[in-house]
Amino acid sequence: MAMLGFYGGTFDPIHQGHLQLALYVQQHCQLEQLQLLPCHLPPHRAHPGVSSEHRAAMVELAIAPYPALTLNKLELGKQSPSYTVETLEILRRQYPNDTLCFVIGMDSLCAFTRWHRYQDILRLCHLLVCQRPGYAENTEATLLLQSYGAQNIQELQSQQTGKILLLQNPLFDISASQIRAGLQQNEPQQTPSPGLQIPAVMAYIQQHRLYQV
Repeated sequence: MAMLGFYGGTFDPIHQGHLQLALYVQQHCQLEQLQLLPCHLPPHRAHPGVSSEHRAAMVELAIAPYPALTLNKLELGKQSPSYTVETLEILRRQYPNDTLCFVIGMDSLCAFTRWHRYQDILRLCHLLVCQRPGYAENTEATLLLQSYGAQNIQELQSQQTGKILLLQNPLFDISASQIRAGLQQNEPQQTPSPGLQIPAVMAYIQQHRLYQV
């Protein structure tokens, strides 16, 4: 029985914050594999600025040096919004005997009971909750951790679903919106943390003139 992780997002574009978080989660949680799941049509936010094909290509470039990270295109073929519970139902059918761990941020845990069929999500997987700059645990998150919280990775390994593990991941002060803003002004060097961009991804963006007005 393998421990598999899944990390969803628009990755518009993927940057070092995403990449270093993925590496931390995979290694810290002893996951056999962490799959990045670019979303085609996110249900609760604006549509991504570039095509699914471009975003998937950038993810592939970013994770190429890391064999434990892989690209999963499951959601990219959907023509309707991608709800986490529906994706997890498909993944559970694909990996019936494995332990599935879904990565979310503290901002998502603070609103988790408003997610579509949130209780079914915990019947399908464990949640790995990462810290995010500017977000602290609220009452809703505290109650969820009291009911479902795991103290360590061994608890996740001992049962297949239903636990929430709070991680103390490193924080990176960068966002995709900051990168997009710099590119739209044709001033990528003005992005607050240019050192946290991924050279292969930035080269791809420049080659295809993405995010530029």
